[in-house]
Amino acid sequence: MRIGIYGSSFDPITYSHLFTAATVAHRRRLDKVIFVPCSSKRHDKKLQTEDAHRLHMLKLALAGSTHKTNKDGEPLFEISTVEMDALPGETYTYDTMMHMKRRYPNDELFFIMGSDLLEGLSNWGNAEKLVAGFNFIVMSREGYPTADLIADDALLRNHDEHFLIMSKGINMGISSTYIRDEIRKGGDPSFLLPDACLQYIYENGIYKEPSV
Repeated sequence: MRIGIYGSSFDPITYSHLFTAATVAHRRRLDKVIFVPCSSKRHDKKLQTEDAHRLHMLKLALAGSTHKTNKDGEPLFEISTVEMDALPGETYTYDTMMHMKRRYPNDELFFIMGSDLLEGLSNWGNAEKLVAGFNFIVMSREGYPTADLIADDALLRNHDEHFLIMSKGINMGISSTYIRDEIRKGGDPSFLLPDACLQYIYENGIYKEPSV
């Protein structure tokens, strides 16, 4: 199989996340996309709500996409809590990809990321092993020229064959930050994320106050 690993905070998950996953799966002929919500144990992520809420919203969102199947008729999307379940210090993307490699030893793995993350990729935990050992599907984002960012970084350019660059073909200006801000300011973020997720946010009073 060809499997995409889609790691993010999903704080909350948005229609942009879902569109990205579906677009990558279709255009790169993936058999499965595994959503991996990051752990609150990571020191490089400032999360706005607890793991349980983010995971539940992700489950609600994917429950509404059960019609998405691969060529064998199996669900295209699934969730892994490998990072949430990991011990502190074992939540790096490299650790996640090694876990997936052990789980799917005979399959092709691709880490799905936005081009904005290329700037700091060389500083990630075990970056050299990660870049040398795995393939990446990089979604171009405005203001982050993918080819230039790879060329300007010695580690990335020496493994540029591992980076598959693609554009969504449409700019979806939907971010988790925007949705959180709308909720805090009494706005209406309807149509930016699944209704079930938005209802869950309101019912649980999530994002009403900035994280401290």
